Amino acid sequence: MKVKVYPCKLSGTAVVPASKSYAHRALICAALADGESKVECADMNDDIRATIRAVTALGAKVKYSEGILTVNGITGRVKEDIVIDCGESGSTLRFIIPVALTLCDGYVRFVGGGKLGERPLGEYFSVFDSQGIYYRNNSGKDGLDLTVRGDLIADDFELEGNISSQFVSGLLLAAPGLAYDSTITLSKPLESKDYVRITMDVMGRYGVVAYYDSGARKFTVYGGQKFNSAPYSEQAYKVEGDWSQAAFFYVARALGHDIDVKGVNGMSVQGDKVVADMLGMVKAVAPGRMLTLDVKNVPDIVPALSLACALRKGGTHIVNAGRLRIKECDRLHATAEGLNALGARVKEGKDDMFFDGVDGLKGGVQLPDYHDHRMVMTFAIAATVCENPVIITGAESVSKSYPAFFNDFEKLGGKYEILGSEV
Repeated sequence: MKVKVYPCKLSGTAVVPASKSYAHRALICAALADGESKVECADMNDDIRATIRAVTALGAKVKYSEGILTVNGITGRVKEDIVIDCGESGSTLRFIIPVALTLCDGYVRFVGGGKLGERPLGEYFSVFDSQGIYYRNNSGKDGLDLTVRGDLIADDFELEGNISSQFVSGLLLAAPGLAYDSTITLSKPLESKDYVRITMDVMGRYGVVAYYDSGARKFTVYGGQKFNSAPYSEQAYKVEGDWSQAAFFYVARALGHDIDVKGVNGMSVQGDKVVADMLGMVKAVAPGRMLTLDVKNVPDIVPALSLACALRKGGTHIVNAGRLRIKECDRLHATAEGLNALGARVKEGKDDMFFDGVDGLKGGVQLPDYHDHRMVMTFAIAATVCENPVIITGAESVSKSYPAFFNDFEKLGGKYEILGSEV
C-alpha cells in the first residue's frame, strides 16, 4: 500500500496500543499454566498472532473475542513433529525455541519471513552443542528455516550479555519447567536489560520466581515451578500500553503538535519510557552544545527519536545503536537515509549517528518502508512537519506492531491518501 502524507497540524488524544512485549510474555505464561486464564489485549498485530500460533502448536487453546484472549494451558507433551510459523517476530522465535525443547518429543521446525532468518541464534546453538540437542539451520536471506529436536535440561547457562536480551528471556521462560534449578550467567553487562525485567515481572504475576544477582550478573530459576492461571481465571491480566509506540506521539508533540498521550504507565518497567526524558534533553540542552544520547538499552525508540534530533538546533550524537542493524531492516542506515532524503543532515557511523540540526524538512520525495513498521510511522510523523507531502511505499508494514496507526493518525487530524496497492 502506497500512501501520500501531507503536512498538517495534529491535535487531540492519542491512546497507544497494548505493549506487544508484555503481550508475548503473558501469552506464553498463560499457555504454560494449568487451566484457563484470560489476557486483556485490546490491540492485535502480526507479532502477537505469531505467538498465538506458536503456543497453539505446542498444545494451548487460544480464543480472542472483544479484546480478551482466553487461554487454556498446555497439558502433556507434544508427541508429533510440528511446524511453528513465527512470521517476522524475533520475540516469538527466541522465546519459544527453549520452551518447545521442554515440551516436544518430535522435531520442531521454525519458519518465518522477512529478515527473521538472518537474526543471530548463536547463543542457543552453543547451548544445543553442549547439551547434545539436534538442530539444522537452513535459514538465511530467503527466510527462517530452523529444525530442532531434543530435551533442554537444567544447566548453568552462560550467555554474553551484549547480545539480544531475548535469549535470556527465552531461557527464563523455559527454566521453571525443568526438573532442577538453573542459572544464567552473563559474561558481559546485559543490553536492553529492561526487556528482561518485563519477563520477570510477567512471570512473577503468574506465580513463578526468578532472582537476579547484579554483582555476579547471574539469574537463578528454581526448577519444578508451575505457572499459575488462577489469578486471571476471572479477572483478565491487562496488558499495559506500549511505550515504544507512544514514542511516535511524544516526538510529534515535541515537534509542536498538540497531542495528549494516554494509555501508558508512568511507573512501567518498559525501558522505552525514557523517550520522554530524552526528548526533554533535546529541548533543554543549549543549541551550542553537543547532545549525546545513549540508546544501548532502548533501540526501538531510535527512529522516532532521530526525527526530533534532526530538527534540534545544534549537534546531536546518538551512540551505542549498533543493534539497530539487525532489526526488521538495518534501521541505522534506513533512518539516516530516509531523514536525509527529507532534508535532514545525518551522518551514519558504525554504531552511531551524528545530527547537524536543520530548521525544517523539505519532503516532496517518495520513501520506501524498508519492510519495517517503525520506519513507516517515523516517516508519517516527519511528513506532518515537511514543506511538501511525502509518499511512503509499503505502508501496510505497520500491521506488524500497530495496525491501527493510520486510523489513529487520521483521528488526530493527520492527512493522507492511499494511492493504491503495490504489485
